[in-house]
Amino acid sequence: MSRKRTKKQPAKSYKKQFSKIYIILILIIIVLSAAVAYIVFLPDEDQADVTESDDKWLFAMDTANIQYTYQASGIPTLVVIDPNGNVVYYNQGAHSKEQLLPYIESAAKGEAESLGEAPDFTVTTFNDEEFTLSDHQGEVVLLDIMGVGCPPCVMQMPVLQEIKKQKGEDITILSIDVRYTGETKEDVINTYGQYIKL
Repeated sequence: MSRKRTKKQPAKSYKKQFSKIYIILILIIIVLSAAVAYIVFLPDEDQADVTESDDKWLFAMDTANIQYTYQASGIPTLVVIDPNGNVVYYNQGAHSKEQLLPYIESAAKGEAESLGEAPDFTVTTFNDEEFTLSDHQGEVVLLDIMGVGCPPCVMQMPVLQEIKKQKGEDITILSIDVRYTGETKEDVINTYGQYIKL
């Protein structure tokens, strides 16, 4: 009996086919990885606007007795001021984004009920610029009267950051440290530095 011989492809041919498939798979993985990185890491227009508008969140020390002018017996005290310079929201304690946004949005539309004219003041921001409230008519201002030795103030900061990211140039946030425990500008920067753009 004779054995039938089958034609076998040389081993080199299999290796060539395998290496071609391997190279193609690697190229596909590289292209897909690049596409995912592009989508995830490159900012879209909205994110770019947030980065550019971060200078609208200002920090200052209470050199103008704002704590007393606004009768902020507890901190944080949040005050929403509409484009006409009227207080449309005033409350103490930590707030959620859902609590604040309706007042901010109605203030921007000119639909918020006025609680009275916001007392004017001037402070020097941590960027060494003067901020006078009356110069910011036409804008919605969120006044955050806060301090360093204040756990609710610390809890409030990420909420304000979310609002800033969502509202961008539509709002100016001014966080004013009332020296609740005698802190300095450096203490405020050490505590809230991640939110402060100098």
